[in-house]
Amino acid sequence: MARSKLTDRQLQTMKPPEAGRLVIYDEAVPGLEFRVTPTGAKSWRLKYRVKGNATLRQESLGPYPSVTLSDARKRARDIYNAGKKGQDLIAEEKRAAEDDERSAKRPATVAKLLSRYVEEYCKTNQRRWQTVELMFSAHVEPVIGAKALDEVRRADIVELLDDLQNKKGLNAQVNRIRSQLIATFNWAVEREFLDVNPAATVKRRKNIEAPRERVLEDKELAAIWKAAASLSYPSNQLVRLLILTGQRRDEVRCLPWSEIGDDLWTLPAERNKGKRQHEVPLTTAALEVLDGATRLGPMVFTCDAEGKKPYAGMKRLKEILDRESGVTGWTIHDIRRTVATGLGRLGVAQEVIEHILNHSRPALHKTYNVHAYREEKRTALEAWARHVEGVVTGNRANVVELAERRQAT
Repeated sequence: MARSKLTDRQLQTMKPPEAGRLVIYDEAVPGLEFRVTPTGAKSWRLKYRVKGNATLRQESLGPYPSVTLSDARKRARDIYNAGKKGQDLIAEEKRAAEDDERSAKRPATVAKLLSRYVEEYCKTNQRRWQTVELMFSAHVEPVIGAKALDEVRRADIVELLDDLQNKKGLNAQVNRIRSQLIATFNWAVEREFLDVNPAATVKRRKNIEAPRERVLEDKELAAIWKAAASLSYPSNQLVRLLILTGQRRDEVRCLPWSEIGDDLWTLPAERNKGKRQHEVPLTTAALEVLDGATRLGPMVFTCDAEGKKPYAGMKRLKEILDRESGVTGWTIHDIRRTVATGLGRLGVAQEVIEHILNHSRPALHKTYNVHAYREEKRTALEAWARHVEGVVTGNRANVVELAERRQAT
């Protein structure tokens, strides 16, 4: 490596080497190198150490003549002098640049964070992301949406929830909003938009979520069945399959034909709350319901001309069922509870009911009892279908309860 006290004229007139790279060490500043390639490209590089660390560092200072001799020497001296004091100027500048980049990407307000969380996380990972979006827009954004993100405190979250509970009179939804805010701020912390989650230690509200115990009476179930029967596809078939299978609303609503076999509905793990494959035996009555569904495309229940989108009119459907049946004070989920209760009254073992509903099981049972209960579930659902037929037609003669069968044996 050649050494020289470099001058502007020397750099301007320096000829490139025929092969290899020409490197000249500037005697005016320690570690500063001038480099020339056979193609004539000229550039600066600095070798330096930081006090207390023996590692030799290298840093490109840019091309010549864009970076002049005086610019290169000044930059090299700054880095060299900082190193003598134990500072790595290059590393500090890179960290500052990364901080600036993160700051530019960081949502400025709570409202912007909520919007990004819904767009980047909820829409990809949650089937009911619209519910979260509506929850935020109705209850959170009007109160703390304009607040700067780095100014949100635990007290702001507590005050928001207090107002929702005491002034707006919300009950169970207060805890749902709390849970969504904790999840949102956790998401922000992971992306370094925030250092800490301001909602992390906000306690769950107690005694505001009264468990639902509504079970439809036989006459109410018959009225809802008849009201559904007066409707056209897909409302008619959707409601009746909910009643006959006892499965969750969206599992039925978003049912694709691909999950239906000859007499078995196989619900994949990614499409059910239990996150495990679930088999639902299809009774004769359930198969008749499916036979009455119009095949427009991949979805069983759809209003889309191509059958690609699942039915999305549940709120309107519920209003029609209320009006036509005269049954009030119930929810679609109450059908599931009604099926479970009805199966119990028919003498079905609780373990079989739990398998029909696809409820979670204790770890020990999952490990050692891998029986699918397919035939037990089929027998129970056939008995339930006969029961439904009996209450709808008023002819109970053909309804044989499992409990009576057991007593007979």
